[in-house]
Amino acid sequence: MSDLLAQFLIEARDLIEGAADDLIALERAPDDAAALDRVFRAFHTLKGSVGLFDFPPFLALLHAAEDGFAAARAARRAEDGLVDRALQALDAASRFTEAIAASGALPPGAAREADGLGRLLRGGTEAEAPPDPPDAAVPDWAEALLAGAQPVAPGTGLVALRYRPRADCFFAGDDPIGLVRRVPALLALRLAPAGPWPEEVDVFACNLDIALLSAAPLAEVEAPFRLVRDQTRVAAFPAPAAPALPPLAAAILREQLDLVGAPGEAEGEAGRREAASRSAANALRAAGLAAASLAVLDAAAQGTQALSACLAALLARGVQTTPGGVQTTPGGVQTTPGGVQATPGGVETTPDGPRAAPGAAQAAPGERLLRVEAARIDRLVALAGDLVTARTGLGHLAARAEAGTEAAALARALRETDAQLGRLAGELHRGLAALRLVPLGPLFRRFPRPLREIARSLGKEVVLVQEGEEVAADRALVDALFEPLLHVIRNAVDHGLEEPQVRLAAGKPAAGRITLRAALVGETLAVTVADDGRGIDPERLRRRAAAAGLRAPEALAAMSDAAAIDLVFAPGFSTAERVSDLSGRGVGMDAVRAAAERLGGRVAIESEVGRGTAIRLLLPQRLALTRIVLVGVGPDLYGLPLEAVAEAARVPRAQIRAVGPGRAAVLRGRTVPVVRLASLLGAPGAEASGEARLVVLGSGADALALEVDRFGERLDVLTRPLPALAAAPGLGGTALLGDGRVLLVLDPPALLALALGEGAA
Repeated sequence: MSDLLAQFLIEARDLIEGAADDLIALERAPDDAAALDRVFRAFHTLKGSVGLFDFPPFLALLHAAEDGFAAARAARRAEDGLVDRALQALDAASRFTEAIAASGALPPGAAREADGLGRLLRGGTEAEAPPDPPDAAVPDWAEALLAGAQPVAPGTGLVALRYRPRADCFFAGDDPIGLVRRVPALLALRLAPAGPWPEEVDVFACNLDIALLSAAPLAEVEAPFRLVRDQTRVAAFPAPAAPALPPLAAAILREQLDLVGAPGEAEGEAGRREAASRSAANALRAAGLAAASLAVLDAAAQGTQALSACLAALLARGVQTTPGGVQTTPGGVQTTPGGVQATPGGVETTPDGPRAAPGAAQAAPGERLLRVEAARIDRLVALAGDLVTARTGLGHLAARAEAGTEAAALARALRETDAQLGRLAGELHRGLAALRLVPLGPLFRRFPRPLREIARSLGKEVVLVQEGEEVAADRALVDALFEPLLHVIRNAVDHGLEEPQVRLAAGKPAAGRITLRAALVGETLAVTVADDGRGIDPERLRRRAAAAGLRAPEALAAMSDAAAIDLVFAPGFSTAERVSDLSGRGVGMDAVRAAAERLGGRVAIESEVGRGTAIRLLLPQRLALTRIVLVGVGPDLYGLPLEAVAEAARVPRAQIRAVGPGRAAVLRGRTVPVVRLASLLGAPGAEASGEARLVVLGSGADALALEVDRFGERLDVLTRPLPALAAAPGLGGTALLGDGRVLLVLDPPALLALALGEGAA
């Protein structure tokens, strides 16, 4: 990839993102002259950049958008519908940009899409778009579908669609099978794995390759897939005259049809099906009907009924009355929504985006870039210089040691130098880690658009409030937050917020309010999605959980309200009364919790009936040096982040008294609950001595004293999240000690929750 093209991609993404923000603002204030100017400049600048390359459809699309906003500027107002059309144009521009990044070329169908959108932007209608080519050929991937499909009259208009959902489609709320069900006049359907199944299956990753054939018009077949167009390939063609079967092949197929339809033991059905399908497939292959042969094998894989239907469809073609074989039509030209596209050496679309055909230029792998302020680099260079200077001090100390300097003075000097090197190394590490910190603002700016679409589809009004956009976190973490947050927001709109008339009746504003907030709590990033909707009724959750068999009724009855609400994260559990296009299948919140744990964090929920729900993701802001204090429990050592420790104390054991079911001690004039850390962790502890060692976490009414067996030293360690341990209560990560041992670092908030019995659920 050339430097010019790489720079174009960076600029294009920024312009598209900024223009989308301004369009949402313009929708709220159509006469906002400043927003009109910004959108116009974005399209104008992007058009100028695209003009440096040979992408005519892209250029035409941007030119049309620029014209639309030039007229709006003249009228000093965005006319009704302009924002919708411009957002569609931005969606197309984004797809075009990503296709260029992946392959160096526009995706198939770009010309037709740009032409249609251009007409819309100039005040036309989609109906003015040119009709689909009527005489396209059958793509090779559709031949097997066609061969095994229900027979139709030659010349009937057919549409073949291949859909390979993205692996993360469930996070986006896509329901691939649900989309297929909405296709009218379905003639044939094939489901297959998109790739080899991994040894460890991720239940949240989709691995499907779907192909279907329909006799419905192209627009009706495409309609359910309009939001996943980048993952589909479509071909429209007239039904060819089905080649009649040679007499021998027809006789073999008829026998196999009788075989699979014959009564017999259920245990032998699979064997009969396999034998019949292989015989039929071999006969068809020998007759030169390769596509029909594949169709038979595909049908057999779907079951006996599908195989019978396929064989019957093939026999419906009739039998040849003249000698001579029948040749299948090789797949050649492929039709897409944009017309005839694929040619030798051209570009083919894959589920992962367009890819260059053999002979075409190979795209360079995508590079991740970080924009860093020059002042931060200067600071790091200065720190590195200080580190070099401090390092030279070691040579001076070595010379003093060789000269016989008194040991105590030398040891003191060594400690001072060690402390200086430690401080500089810590600052340098923090500075380097800070280079990866990016503000959450750009992430937050990605949500108004999908929120707008979701709210519209549900007939709800929503106001999105964003707070803490300036809070920064590690780039990888920020990149990974979009999907889980989008799911939480989608749930909030779909299930959390009431319909406008319900809200008005309850004395609330018609428009629901969703707050997306980021804040730092020490080194922890807290991202909260809160709504002012109906809240979650814990009693209703208990009833649904009992009906679903999730817990025993006795266990549900004994569960606290907080633990009952936490059931929304249980796998497969949904509170939705119905399954919609957006949610209701019970796979979302479980996936959100799994995503948070993969990032080394956790998720918490609070809700109040009638007042709303808040879901909070607590995540490590970055990989950083953490000051910890070592504590011993039995033979084991654990690390406690020092910032969470209010104080450490040794008290006579007699001062720890039984209070109700627990124990407590009076420290500095206040009563503090005491819990043995060994009990919380389920670890063996040492025999109790006459003196108890207490580490106090929290403050005020939330204070808790952990009793440990011994205190250790304080260290600066690099704490790393360990997802495999994320589910272990009370553990926050690991650190490597200087002697090579791996230290388990405790998670103080999780320990407090455990001590209060909130982590038991």
